[in-house]
Amino acid sequence: MNSDRRLPRRDRSARSKRAAALAARRERDRPQELVGLGYLVVGTVIAVLAAWPVHETLRLLLVAAAGLVVGVGAAVLARRLARGGVARAALAAGLALAGYVVIVVPVSIPSALRSVPDAVRGLRDGIVGIVVGWKQLLTLDLPLGEYQAVLVPFTVVVVAGATAAAMLVLRGGRSAPWAVLPVLAMSAFGLAFGASSTSAPIMVAGVELSAPRELGVGLASVAAAVGWLLIRHRMLRARALARARAGTVRTSAGSGLPALRRRALAATILVVAFVGGVAVAPAAASLGERQALRDQVEPSVVVQRQPSPLAAYRSWLAADRFDEVAVRLDGDVHELSRLPFATLDAYDGEVFHVDPDARFARLPRNPPVGAELVEVEVEVGDAYGGVWVPAPAGLAAAPRFSGARAEELADGFHRASGGEVVDIAPVEGVTDASGAVGLAPGDRYTVVAERPDATEQELRDRLAGATGDARTLDPELYPQLTAWAEEQEQPRTGAGLIELVERLRARGYLSHALVEDASTESWMAALAAEAGGYAFLPSYAGHSRSRIETLFESLLDQQRRAGEGAPDSLLVAGVGDDEQFAVAAALLARHLGFDSRVALGVRLPGAEAVPGEPGCEGDCTGASMAAWVEVRASGGDWTPLDVTPQFAQLPTEIAEGEQLPHHPTVPDDARSEPLDPERAQNDADASATSPADDETATSAWVWQLVRTIGLWAALVVFLALPFVAVLVAKAVRRAGRRRAPDPELRVLGAWDEVADAYADAGRPMAEAASRRTAAQRTGRPALVRLAASVDEAVFSPFPPTEEQADEAWRLADGERAELRAAARPRERIRMALSLRSFTGRVRSTTTARRAVHQKEITP
Repeated sequence: MNSDRRLPRRDRSARSKRAAALAARRERDRPQELVGLGYLVVGTVIAVLAAWPVHETLRLLLVAAAGLVVGVGAAVLARRLARGGVARAALAAGLALAGYVVIVVPVSIPSALRSVPDAVRGLRDGIVGIVVGWKQLLTLDLPLGEYQAVLVPFTVVVVAGATAAAMLVLRGGRSAPWAVLPVLAMSAFGLAFGASSTSAPIMVAGVELSAPRELGVGLASVAAAVGWLLIRHRMLRARALARARAGTVRTSAGSGLPALRRRALAATILVVAFVGGVAVAPAAASLGERQALRDQVEPSVVVQRQPSPLAAYRSWLAADRFDEVAVRLDGDVHELSRLPFATLDAYDGEVFHVDPDARFARLPRNPPVGAELVEVEVEVGDAYGGVWVPAPAGLAAAPRFSGARAEELADGFHRASGGEVVDIAPVEGVTDASGAVGLAPGDRYTVVAERPDATEQELRDRLAGATGDARTLDPELYPQLTAWAEEQEQPRTGAGLIELVERLRARGYLSHALVEDASTESWMAALAAEAGGYAFLPSYAGHSRSRIETLFESLLDQQRRAGEGAPDSLLVAGVGDDEQFAVAAALLARHLGFDSRVALGVRLPGAEAVPGEPGCEGDCTGASMAAWVEVRASGGDWTPLDVTPQFAQLPTEIAEGEQLPHHPTVPDDARSEPLDPERAQNDADASATSPADDETATSAWVWQLVRTIGLWAALVVFLALPFVAVLVAKAVRRAGRRRAPDPELRVLGAWDEVADAYADAGRPMAEAASRRTAAQRTGRPALVRLAASVDEAVFSPFPPTEEQADEAWRLADGERAELRAAARPRERIRMALSLRSFTGRVRSTTTARRAVHQKEITP
């Protein structure tokens, strides 16, 4: 009975002792843990600085603080509530996930706090964003701000990184230094998801420093990691010395040497990292533009599958769409002059389209603070649908969609680097092979744009004073265009370009069809009502190179037949509409050295009146659709130029060699029956890719691959510099010991090399014991022989010979090889990179070394 009563008491006593021992150990470890958590805080601050260009919002600080609290809290609770490494890790992961769910909506998705349904949707986005949030992050224009759930990836990084790092720090021992990896990963997030280009170079002491922000983040991360590791090791060493008995380790002869060695090592690593980084950064920058992750995610594949909207321009003027509503507008419509549906900047000789290399990205939801804005509400009518989003130039934020498809449309909205805006949201109920995407009848959205700071006339005045660069079109590809431009004798200036476009319009004739039939009645009646009559002339659709060359050929032939000084009324010859004349004007601009693109959309009340283009104010129908050209000088703004040809003056037939009267009169109707124009030849064969083009494309692809590999290799080398510095330092130390001029120093160096190898392996020799005793405790006969050889070299009245020094190093090399062979691969790497041999071993041989030169050598 008494024994049964005593058993629980003994159990309670044992448990109390274990608890007391655990509490005492935690009390001893607390300073190291606090320093480790302090390093985690510093690393999080560096991560915020690295990610600041990505978001540029103060909420980033709140996200970092909340994520840090969740991560550290999860690690602390897991340490107290669970035993065993696996159980603690699982519990910490669960607690971190629960904390993330609690903070993600109020901290990372503030826009979801407007209502309960929004909060539920925000929580869903926060959970789904753990896996797919990076895609949204990569497809937004920088800075991201707080748009939708763009802060979710950084929240995940901070919570996960803080949890992992705190777990390793609190575990202590050999696991603690591995906390450097998740902390460095947090800083790498901002660099990986940042802009495609590095920060602008700066001058430091007369030297240009490339990518200073990226280099600064890297150096700060490495410096913080190395500093924490050195401080932690010093604290461990101080605690070990405090437990040792006084006088067991002889340090008086050189007590300042280990501290000096540690400081020199830290300084060497930092200097090597800095100098190497400065050397690597320009090399990396010279490889080309930085390949960020955001460069790899593009919706351009969907856009390139779409036909050119300019090629379908005439379909808007067909009888069944002429009066049908494409979009309904409301809001600040009078503040704008145009509403582009599509902006096309690439021409391949067949069609104008969006540049295949254009990078599509998202826009933040909120416009910039302090900007003067205009707001337009758009409702898609029955006549419109597709990827191209009608939106004004200078779009300041992503559209606010409403209706049943609002969420899908918001997710599918993108803007290209050239200004094109598209939406690739799928349209339900469509199962054709191409897959319908984008806007559909009934969709509604509100767009916010920056208020134009200049009228179109002011923009044209600025363009008139600009000068084109040296670019020209190839006269072999465009012989008629270049010949017509030379005949006009205009300077390569903006004023010259404007004059060429005006002549092009005045000498053209507006026609939207090849055949006069029921489908042409609507637009012909509208033109007749506007001008008091209209005579139909046929014109081919399309804007291929051959079609445009045919247009300029007719203009050039008419001008040569009419002779010098003929009035514009006798120079009318080119028949077509906005499709052909917009492309012709765009090519003329490029021939004069200006950037150009073609826009398709509607003209609003702010634009000047153009005959044949009614424009719109509220309901925009097919009749309102127009095309125009936008031109830009180097460093200037895009300037729209109308291109619609006149339709009041019919072309005049002039026979070859006909002598025109001095005062010609123009008949009311120059032709009773129209003549069919010659069919334009297809350029498909002429524009086919040649073998030389294939070779050029292959070379460009190979160079791109080499450049990318070189850039990443340079970055890997930069990150590996601290580790390389440790390996080089050990190699230099070993070579210095092996090649010492005195054989006795070489023998001592052999012992020091073995002692350092044991220290790096985590098996330091007992410093309180003699060399022979320390060697015997290892159970290694070769090490015992080496210890005896070293003692003989130090204490013998006769100096050791070269053969004895070589034998000592042979024993040392064999012992080091055996030590490495007995270790696992991971332990070998840890041994090679360990700093214990530099900072952790207080050598008892210091006094002996100093005594070498004081011995009496007896002959």
